[in-house]
Amino acid sequence: MKSNPKLRFIVTAYVLVALAVSFLLYGIYMFLSSSVDEKMKDYEQRKQYRQSQDSKKNRSANEKCFDCHSGMKGFEVSHNPEIIGCTSCHLGNAASGKKEIAHSGMVLFPGNSSNVEKTCGQNGCHPQMIARMQNNIMNTMNGVVSVDKWVFGEGASPTAKSPVQLIGNSPAEKHLRNLCASCHLSNEKTELGPITELSRGGGCLACHLNYTPDAESELAEYLKKKKSNADISLHPQINLNVTNRHCFGCHSRSGRISLSYDGWHETILKPEDVKGKIGFRILDDGRVVQQIKKDVHSEKGMICVDCHTSYEIMGDGTYALHKEEQMKVQCVDCHLIEQPKTQKLAEFDFESKKISELLNTADNRKNYLTTIKNGFPLVNVFYESGIAKLIKKSTKKTVRIKAPANVCTEGKAHKELSCNTCHNSWTPQCVGCHTEYDENSSMYDLLANKEAKGEWLEFGKNFFAEAATLGVKEQKNANGKITRVIDEFTPGMILTIDKMDGSNKIFKRLFAPGFSHTIRKEARSCESCHNNPLALGYGRGKLEYKIVDGKGTWKFTPKFPLMKEDNLPEDAWIGFLKEGKENSATREYARPFLVSEQKNILTVGSCLVCHKSDTPIMKAAILDFPKVIMLKSQKCVLPGW
Repeated sequence: MKSNPKLRFIVTAYVLVALAVSFLLYGIYMFLSSSVDEKMKDYEQRKQYRQSQDSKKNRSANEKCFDCHSGMKGFEVSHNPEIIGCTSCHLGNAASGKKEIAHSGMVLFPGNSSNVEKTCGQNGCHPQMIARMQNNIMNTMNGVVSVDKWVFGEGASPTAKSPVQLIGNSPAEKHLRNLCASCHLSNEKTELGPITELSRGGGCLACHLNYTPDAESELAEYLKKKKSNADISLHPQINLNVTNRHCFGCHSRSGRISLSYDGWHETILKPEDVKGKIGFRILDDGRVVQQIKKDVHSEKGMICVDCHTSYEIMGDGTYALHKEEQMKVQCVDCHLIEQPKTQKLAEFDFESKKISELLNTADNRKNYLTTIKNGFPLVNVFYESGIAKLIKKSTKKTVRIKAPANVCTEGKAHKELSCNTCHNSWTPQCVGCHTEYDENSSMYDLLANKEAKGEWLEFGKNFFAEAATLGVKEQKNANGKITRVIDEFTPGMILTIDKMDGSNKIFKRLFAPGFSHTIRKEARSCESCHNNPLALGYGRGKLEYKIVDGKGTWKFTPKFPLMKEDNLPEDAWIGFLKEGKENSATREYARPFLVSEQKNILTVGSCLVCHKSDTPIMKAAILDFPKVIMLKSQKCVLPGW
């Protein structure tokens, strides 16, 4: 039978039209299944990237920088001057061969906030990062500022919008200028060299500047002998090698997270006190720290950015009032308690895909985990055969991530506890520290970067590395439902402020929520919460359960003296079996335990006096405590509330 060319053409045409319509409908479906804003944002990022590659190709051909600096090397691929030139980053006049003209308008530290719009953030490079860096909590220090001003009676709320760049010279603001205001990204990098323990700020450089050992040695020699610029041959790199050292300068202060994560606890010792002693370390700023116990993730060789994503560290463009608003990652994103949501590499947003490519973790076959909170992909964590696995960014080694033990998820008793409530092994705490103002002295203004009249002085007294105090966070979720979480807290501010202006003195007893980053596989014992006055908020001391005439009674004897301002121990958050005062935390959604909650905790504690936490009866109590109580023997005496 002869084939009919005309018929074959018509059939082929119909098939091609059908395929075209199918692809069109699929494209419309995919477009509508995600928000238009997300699609347009991703499209614009990809478009800008393509344009940047086209516009910067062989830009160095028109620059005369290499007439003098031809020996420069050490660049990574992304910022190769043979492709993007030198003026893309350093500005200046590359058309001139004369040094004075060529260097006119040049910047030594591209990436500082003062020049970032013309350097890193220029069109064709990373313009999307400008708003994100400006609104980043690590740039605004908003929570630090708003809480400090609220405590001093200068703000109505600890959650007000208060960027550090706008502070003036009130008592609270001068306090910030003297002691706090160096730890923000807008603080300028002004000295050559790598990021160190003493580094603060530097815009993009704070995280992305890296020197090879050879480059660092060459620079040290150059600075020592003050040679000409032409003698420098190794350029530092701007890349994604974000190490723990980049975080240390700021995060070894305040909550001491960088210290705690690697097992170091700050002391009040002097360097001469620990000379020759094992287990101590003297930081570059002179503080003496003592080795306690590392976070298990640090012990396993994980670095900060193995958990913390680009959208956490750089922000997502939303102005955050407190750090927790900028956080995306939770323990359960990796330590799975339910079937996870995943993404293929092709589904990644532009930034996440680019990062995974640069880190060499990109794999089209893998199912990458996404954060439960807002669906951001975790570029180094994937799901395979029912198991979560992590690729360490520093070594590229793949490790298995274990799911939580059954005791973490079964039963009703601990369903409201955060993971760190049980698994953070210790929290840095200070008691009795003192701060005073000397109006006749002078101190460096950390915001203005110059000497200014008046000085705030800090005096340490008692530093402790002990399990945290516990409290409650109550917040509305996206559905308007109140969620209740028991979490860790530490003394934030227990202080009296005398403004010396004739007004009444201010007394505050505030605890702050935290995450000390001292996670261990082994959890704190039941007794360390239910029979521990520090955990309950009473402070250190002796908590005893007595049975007299068949009645059970709890008694607490504090270790520290009572303060005259509120008759509570120096380290307490609340009184023994007393209600806490309103506004007793640095967050509006946080509070100490109510009396009813204290009684519930201590009732379990009374059982633990006889039945230790590892006994069958107490293991059964975790699953159903009311049932265990119904079956108790006559020998068991509960508190007579």
